Amino acid sequence: MLQRHAGQAVVATAIISEAVMTQLRGPVTAIAVGVAAVAGGLWAVQGRARQKSAIGMGPSAQALTWQVHAGRKPLPSDSDTYRYVAARMRQTTEHVRRTTAERGLKKVTLATSSETGSWADARSTGHGRLGHVWLGMRWLHPRHTNHLPAVLEHELAHLQRRDTGKRIAAESAAVAAAGLAAGLLSLPAFALSAAAAWLLNTLFFWWGELACDLAAARVCGRTAVADMWREDLDRERARSVLPRIWGTVRGLRTHPPLRLRILCAEHFPLPDARGQAVHPLHPPAAG
Repeated sequence: MLQRHAGQAVVATAIISEAVMTQLRGPVTAIAVGVAAVAGGLWAVQGRARQKSAIGMGPSAQALTWQVHAGRKPLPSDSDTYRYVAARMRQTTEHVRRTTAERGLKKVTLATSSETGSWADARSTGHGRLGHVWLGMRWLHPRHTNHLPAVLEHELAHLQRRDTGKRIAAESAAVAAAGLAAGLLSLPAFALSAAAAWLLNTLFFWWGELACDLAAARVCGRTAVADMWREDLDRERARSVLPRIWGTVRGLRTHPPLRLRILCAEHFPLPDARGQAVHPLHPPAAG
């Protein structure tokens, strides 16, 4: 994490310094192109390193945080909740294993996160045909596990679409564009260009999220995906004002607003929808 922020700080400092120097000495095309290439390249290299590291650590993370529960036999002292969570882990492992090849993937590892605030975590990283998915314990808990199919299908869609690599490329292109603008344009024009690059990158991220929502809706149904986001919206409303605003502002850089996600899940066209077949991970009705 520190290396990531350090790399971002270096790139940002280089671009800002270039913008200042451009105002003092005028634009120099060769310098602008060089800074753009170095900044974009550094961003891409750093992103690829994080990507490969996450995939490389996937099997270990699965063994330490997932398989340690899913792979052991139940003990008499285990609570009913623990038994349920472990069973859901085994079901999830089997579903992912069974459907990996048909998604065009070679191997997908699973893990739970031990980070603070990871209770409702759900994220994925892919590299080529390899993928790793982190799932918070919330989605395995009896009270919330009805959302597990939609959450999992959303993350697997990211892997199937190769979104990790696309995002790194999009971010690197935006950084390179900002570096080029810093060395060629006036300060107001540079600020406008950088804002436009940031906005386009954000919209690209949003489209990827919405596309994965639609992929989940094709498999699980519109209602399942919309209900998942409605529950998230209810959780957001329950938070105090300042944390809610801060969380929303941070999230909007990579994720569209929840109301937009609900609207898309309910109304966007779903080509190749699979009808109303029950998802293999859909929990049985109580009673």
